[in-house]
Amino acid sequence: MHHVTKNVEETQALAKKWLEKHKDQKIWLLKGDLGAGKTSFVKGIASHFKKDPKQVKSPTFSLIEDHGTWIHVDLYRLENPDPTLEEELNEYLEAGYSLFVEWPERMNLWEKHSHVEVQITHLGGDERELTLSLLP
Repeated sequence: MHHVTKNVEETQALAKKWLEKHKDQKIWLLKGDLGAGKTSFVKGIASHFKKDPKQVKSPTFSLIEDHGTWIHVDLYRLENPDPTLEEELNEYLEAGYSLFVEWPERMNLWEKHSHVEVQITHLGGDERELTLSLLP
């Protein structure tokens, strides 16, 4: 699926729509450059889970932000594979959590699981191009 959004509100609405359409998917990998809109996408996810999007912030320093039934993960600062973090993320999955992961390419955990990949490209101004792919 491929869409262009004109502002943050459209990006967040699209995130919620895609999650509702693919609610059985537990792993969402968010790819894009710094400032592409990955955290804005997750704020849209928050509204699906009845959480105020304003409470969502990127867990750049803590790596994981636990929101009850879902977690927001930001691996930007992860320099090397971390077996402890991988084990923790597997425990979240086993407990039924959904994972929304920024900078997923910094960890190889995803190859073992079906997941959604969302590529976000900043087109200038407030416009974003978003492409969703379902991967086995």
